[in-house]
Amino acid sequence: MIVFALLFCILWSGAVNAAGARDDAVERWIRQHAARVQGTEVSNVRHRVTGDLDASGRDDAAVLYTLRVPKRGESRYLALFTSHRDGKTESLKYRGHVLVTGPRAGEAVRATILKRHVVVEMLTFAPGDAACCPTRQGTRRYQLTSKGVTLVRPLVK
Repeated sequence: MIVFALLFCILWSGAVNAAGARDDAVERWIRQHAARVQGTEVSNVRHRVTGDLDASGRDDAAVLYTLRVPKRGESRYLALFTSHRDGKTESLKYRGHVLVTGPRAGEAVRATILKRHVVVEMLTFAPGDAACCPTRQGTRRYQLTSKGVTLVRPLVK
């Protein structure tokens, strides 16, 4: 029983350390991006999903995050990270980002990874919508390419 408990503790600490290292890459990128645009992250609206973006068989990450920049408002971005293994250590590597929505351009609600594409669920403005409240539902599809993050399909209803 003691051996089982020790083995569990060792495996659990390795899983926590790997997850922490993977999260560090995302945190580091968002902090750098915010500093570059002289903004701050709106942290309570971050959305992260995992799935295979590059056919490696490992979980990569797609992260929707919002930056607030004084005098410009809020913009929502999609950043993609691929998983890499260096010996026993697995980490995420930043691969690219794209502006998904800007001020008064609608909302990116959530993302899903499907067949190596990131499908972003959107709300955009329909005729007659108030400035605060987009109601038209649709999706945009993005893909990781050698050039970074590419829009594959514009808004689809």
